[in-house]
Amino acid sequence: MRCFSCDNLSIQPVCKECVKDFLTPEMIEKEVGNLEVISFFDYYLTVEFIKSKYIPSGYRVYKFIAKKYFNPFIKAYADSLKDKKPLYLIGVDEKVDRGYSNVSLLMHYSSKGNRVKPIHNVLKAKSKVQYAGQPLEYRLENPRKFIYTGPKNIDAILIDDTITTGTTLEEASRVLNENGVNIHFALTVANAKEGVDY
Repeated sequence: MRCFSCDNLSIQPVCKECVKDFLTPEMIEKEVGNLEVISFFDYYLTVEFIKSKYIPSGYRVYKFIAKKYFNPFIKAYADSLKDKKPLYLIGVDEKVDRGYSNVSLLMHYSSKGNRVKPIHNVLKAKSKVQYAGQPLEYRLENPRKFIYTGPKNIDAILIDDTITTGTTLEEASRVLNENGVNIHFALTVANAKEGVDY
């Protein structure tokens, strides 16, 4: 196998050198309304990996990120809770594109060996508007119109790949709260601090 980034031979989808150079977690925290959002990386330093979702081989990259970063973080958080009631993962609009859903991959491999369980495909956007490259005004004028069809009165972590302006996560959080879902926080791969995803 070859490293996704440098193309050198590697056992993992991303070699140790590229992990060291590009995928050292920063753990960026951001408040979006009443929602705490935790991101592992700065979007602009990891854009090559984030945009791998647009190609079929990106499947390997998102699986790698979920297993290496999301899974241990979520496991440590769940183990730290005194209340041992069920904790779930809910993904933001797990649409399948190019043969897979990057958000579904993050959820699936983040829950391996954990007491946290994913609930797939329960938060869907009725609007198919694309936000990439769009300013905040456009995002506010064109909401995603989420519908939630999952169980009510549960505790969950909200999962997405990137936070830019925060409008998507804020809208998703509001819809989930209206349906009795207590969101502990949202977890994303990257934070586009400037608020625009190119």
